[in-house]
Amino acid sequence: MADIIKLPPPAVRGKMTVEEAINKRRSVRAFSSRGLTKEILSQLLWASDGITDTVDKLRSAPSAGAIYPLELYIIAGDKGIEGLDAGVYRYNPERHVLHLQLGGDFRLQLAEGCFNQDFVADAPFSLVICYRPDELIKRYGKSADKYAYFEVGHAAQNFCLECVSSGLGSVVIGAFTEETVCKSMNLNGHPKPLYVIAAGFPAAK
Repeated sequence: MADIIKLPPPAVRGKMTVEEAINKRRSVRAFSSRGLTKEILSQLLWASDGITDTVDKLRSAPSAGAIYPLELYIIAGDKGIEGLDAGVYRYNPERHVLHLQLGGDFRLQLAEGCFNQDFVADAPFSLVICYRPDELIKRYGKSADKYAYFEVGHAAQNFCLECVSSGLGSVVIGAFTEETVCKSMNLNGHPKPLYVIAAGFPAAK
């Protein structure tokens, strides 16, 4: 199992307008077993927190002071993403690659951390957005957490709209126990999880 997985380059022009994606976005809690491609995963991660300006290293979501304190993790199930083993992966925006953090299918443990919401275990993968506070605290003191909450909202909305554009469904989850989610990802509380988003192709109605 490779520790570093190179992602395909993202596209900067899609088949759906922003307005169409906003209009079609809904919370989806029933997912099919169909896995998504690395191309779709690449697009989702780039839209959420990827580099959009290679000179100044600016990203797709705004950040206070351009500090970018968020870290994105993918918890992938078995065959949830084509060509990617089940495991916990950290997204590296600068290189547009995934770093394997932990091998294995941890969707059930993640679902337990989300108060046993079964659809988290059923989804092919989930995005967990985490926060490293040090640099924000150094710059903004007591306002650091406030800015982090703004930023996680920006990244999450980008992710959800890109899901719609890619034919996927998603549901955002704020109800989770930080300790259990950290344990499922072997994080030990650093960085701190702020948001969980389960995603995949919607189940047929």
